[in-house]
Amino acid sequence: MAKKKIVAIIQARMGSSRLPGKVLMPVAGKPLLEHIIDRLRRSRTLDDIVIATSDRPCDEPLVEFAKTRGITLVRGSEENVLLRFNKAAKEVDADVVIRVTGDAPLVDPEVMDQMVRRLLEEGAEYCTAEAGVHSIHEGFCTFTREALKRLMAEAPDDPVAIEHVTAYFVAHPDKFRIARIPIGSEHRFEGARLSVDTPADVQFFDELYRLLGVPAGDADIADVVRLLRNNPHLLQINQHVYQKKATDRSHKVLIRCDGDSRTGLGHVVRCLALAGELREKQGCGIIFAMASGEPGMKMVRQADFPLERQEGADEGVWMDGLISRHHPDVLILDIRNDLPVEKVDSWREDGILVVGIDDPTPRRLAADLLFYPPIPQISELNWNNFNGEIYSGWEWVLLRKQFCAPCPPHDNNPPALLLTMGGSDPANFTVRVLRVLDELQNDFETIVVIGAGFVHEDDLQQFLAQARRHYRIEREVSDMASLMRQADLAIASFGVTAYELAASGVPAVYLCLTPDHARSASKFVDERLAFSCGVLEECSNERIIETTLSLLDSRELRHEMGRRACATVDGYGATRIATKIVEKLERMHSSHG
Repeated sequence: MAKKKIVAIIQARMGSSRLPGKVLMPVAGKPLLEHIIDRLRRSRTLDDIVIATSDRPCDEPLVEFAKTRGITLVRGSEENVLLRFNKAAKEVDADVVIRVTGDAPLVDPEVMDQMVRRLLEEGAEYCTAEAGVHSIHEGFCTFTREALKRLMAEAPDDPVAIEHVTAYFVAHPDKFRIARIPIGSEHRFEGARLSVDTPADVQFFDELYRLLGVPAGDADIADVVRLLRNNPHLLQINQHVYQKKATDRSHKVLIRCDGDSRTGLGHVVRCLALAGELREKQGCGIIFAMASGEPGMKMVRQADFPLERQEGADEGVWMDGLISRHHPDVLILDIRNDLPVEKVDSWREDGILVVGIDDPTPRRLAADLLFYPPIPQISELNWNNFNGEIYSGWEWVLLRKQFCAPCPPHDNNPPALLLTMGGSDPANFTVRVLRVLDELQNDFETIVVIGAGFVHEDDLQQFLAQARRHYRIEREVSDMASLMRQADLAIASFGVTAYELAASGVPAVYLCLTPDHARSASKFVDERLAFSCGVLEECSNERIIETTLSLLDSRELRHEMGRRACATVDGYGATRIATKIVEKLERMHSSHG
């Protein structure tokens, strides 16, 4: 009998919804796809390796990658992976196909060879690991070309077959001859996420290889199991990431926000918090759309989210183009511009779930879901003709997950005062308040946070050169929660920072940029979580000194307000909002069949 041609087909594309470009992203210092190819080349049964990618322009980098490594590359449909696999198998004339996902860097060539041999020995159509055993192996399985042809003929429109190919074999064991290989105890393990879908997964593999102490891509699977058994804390790095099932519907979310020196960075910060929850806990693909603010755009890029930047077009025309190109299921709006409500209405009529974040404009009436912190202005707005759902309160405050941790007590001697005016501080509150603090004779330490969008550096340096007191300057802080938990009290510009301080158990004095901010801050005062000096332009230096000293001079008051604040804002608003969005989306899909 003629020898069967055994071919590994790697499905890989740059446009991954949760982590675009991940297949060429460095993992432990080596491109993810290179991990897989190097391990496949150690196989004793393989005759060829093929990369099956899409025909979209964004996948051009894979053409060059394959060429430099001498790998065959076949391009086909992005959405229909089954068609792409069939095309690749046909072009290389494969008899047996090993399906390899482009996001699992620990493919085991020895186990893969066992699967091929078992498939051929039993005359089976599909081979995988034995049932009922939790195996460490992920990202590969084996089937015959004839089984693939049957799949094309019998299930060309089945969503599971189209997106996941081999999951259809498992779902219909009565239709295919399935062989299984035994899994030894050294390869048995439950609870590890061994594919790359988010930055947390990259972090997991970086740490895994650091502890193994072997070159990237050279990990022995039995050594990996031993390491994880002896260091279960490693699993916590990416354990929170949602593992999508073959039957899950993929959701794509478009987030429209801006962050610059004029509007501040609070909108971007809270949208990133929500985006992280949607990506990691709900398995959604995220795209940001931004018109202004390089500091905010930098934050989005650093979080590994794809970013669409407005280039001169009218807001509505630009958004029409983005929606036409990306086909989002959800549109999240956290903007303060003149985007007309009619545009939002039209997108909603096209079946897009529209979500508004803290929106006071008429656009709110076109939203399906609205989320607000506990602000008094909501009851004063006109809600006639609104048919969506409103959620407002402390539990819906959007904060980064670093603010979910319990609040430790704050008891420094002397007290530590944190001065933080948000990401941009457009009115230069920072230098004005520093001049006030510099006149005080009280014993306290001062920590000053300078955000990424701060544009008053010259004024700050002039002040520091003449200051009487010492000031600790912290710039572009990534772990703001940890820094806040070092403070006994704070002076802050009202905004997202106010909610972060409350979640951190830090009593504060708030300065407000606008009357609207002052109204919102009044809720903190009513709940005895903080003091407010109102709009800064109308506030005297004496008022700032009076409220600050009331906290500096009373440890008991600080502790009481801190405990109350921490109990009021628990930091899980992003989780709740992400869950509500996906639940609403699933209900919409169910109602439309």
